[in-house]
Amino acid sequence: MHLFSCYVDVERFLGEPVKELVHFLICLRRKERFSVITHIARFFQYVDHVSQFYQFRREKKEEFLGALPISVAEKRILWNLIEKFFLKHAENSSGKPIPQDDVVSLRKGRLFEELVYHLGPIEKERVELLSMHCQPMVNRKRLKIFCKGRELSGKNVDVAFWGKGYVEAYECKGNAEFFMRLALHGGEKARKVKEKILYLNQLAYELSKFFEARIYLASFAPDINLDWCRRTALEWVRECGAPRLNFELITVCDFLKKLSTS
Repeated sequence: MHLFSCYVDVERFLGEPVKELVHFLICLRRKERFSVITHIARFFQYVDHVSQFYQFRREKKEEFLGALPISVAEKRILWNLIEKFFLKHAENSSGKPIPQDDVVSLRKGRLFEELVYHLGPIEKERVELLSMHCQPMVNRKRLKIFCKGRELSGKNVDVAFWGKGYVEAYECKGNAEFFMRLALHGGEKARKVKEKILYLNQLAYELSKFFEARIYLASFAPDINLDWCRRTALEWVRECGAPRLNFELITVCDFLKKLSTS
């Protein structure tokens, strides 16, 4: 029997606006929780900049709140949390302010990580262990992932669940299509994006040798071109000799739907 585990080097700081919004969402009643998260995901997909948030607040706030299946008091609390999410400033470890648009982008990814961590897994009713920011280990040794003899630098996944003979892991992005399209522009960032896709695919292949394994690239933005993402990812992974995608691309709606039927 092989043993899966995680090595966690550094925990990433989430910040109060993310933690408070996640806490509110996971504490909603189950029948309302998924609808509210879906509405927020669609709102967040098209509001990337603080200026866009101000415009949304002026023009669409009441329409957005009116569509939510929660009480007036809960809507008031939720909107206050959303304002903090977009507008509260943050600093780096040196105390230097981070540009607010960068803060918003960072918080979207962290929000989805936390939601997956608290609400998952989707393929099993229960698992024994879970971790965030997981560097996969098999039999207490870090699992090195290679592409044609070259070690890939992805090294981790955002969320992992595991139990006897089973692993379910997620790489969470605010918008997976936007993330992948960064690889079309060249440069160091493009290299890292492509490397992550190769890593996820080879990781899924290697883990499947030992466990029932499910690896997901998950997008908090629901309205993306999944067909393009899958075709493009398949082109990239063929560079490592992989004939197919070993991981799955899903959106937050797919994730919630699987949760509701599990």
